[in-house]
Amino acid sequence: MKIKKLFDDMWTSYAKLNPQVVKVRDLMENHEGSPVKNDHIAIRTFNHPRVNRHILAKSFLDSGYKKVEDLVFDKKKLDATYYLHDDEDLTRVFISELRLEDFSEGLQKVVNDLVDQIPDNANEQFDFCNSGTPWNMITKETYDILKEESEYAAWVATFGFIVNHFTISVTECDSFDNLEQVNSYLKKNGYRINDSGGEIKGSADQGLEQSSIMAEDVNIDFSTSTSKIPGCYYEFALRHNEFDGFIASSADKIFESTDNKLNTPIEEHFHPDGSLNILDHSKITKEDYDNHW
Repeated sequence: MKIKKLFDDMWTSYAKLNPQVVKVRDLMENHEGSPVKNDHIAIRTFNHPRVNRHILAKSFLDSGYKKVEDLVFDKKKLDATYYLHDDEDLTRVFISELRLEDFSEGLQKVVNDLVDQIPDNANEQFDFCNSGTPWNMITKETYDILKEESEYAAWVATFGFIVNHFTISVTECDSFDNLEQVNSYLKKNGYRINDSGGEIKGSADQGLEQSSIMAEDVNIDFSTSTSKIPGCYYEFALRHNEFDGFIASSADKIFESTDNKLNTPIEEHFHPDGSLNILDHSKITKEDYDNHW
């Protein structure tokens, strides 16, 4: 399988799970009057030796990609590497992994048990990085328990190895001058922008500005029930001064695009009479509470 076919298959899997991304791309292309270009893709994994970011990167490295830089996200207990290809038509690749040793024995056991289910040599397949969940689906209860410690861990345990997000290159767009215009256009069409750390992460001086829509809920058939949880999202990147890399502080906030604690409008944390739903109190800030009144 060649690398361009892998990217096509990745888009197919991503779009099938998250139909809204096709609508977003159509909106952007209608505004542009031409196809949009992708800036980068992102894949999530664990730092387990059978599935770490170096394992998932092998297909890209074998296809001519080169490792550029490692990034550290201490707050979220993640490490990442991004890769570039000499062919400018091939998108950047960003692969992150969760540091299992920084979490509880319970979380580590769940992840280790999942990885143990992966068939021998499956991780040597060219498309392993787009194989979905090569383990039995977890329960919704397991998802909730993992999410208490790490939303990232819960997401990977549920969705496995698929592209977490594609990214439209606003740098290559002719009809948008900045990300403010992109965000405004998306909001007018009903999409919610990830505003953690501000709607736009980074700056022109840093060489990269980024924004993203929040992941929409998708139906997941857990092993014992069906529930809606956040799926994948779409990102938008505007690069300056030929900067090719990533800004760790910005990416840290972009990761939160799959966190449904950010997805719920503040009004939904209150009863119709205006009283606070105490079951949801941990999901709002004091500033949100004060502003509501």
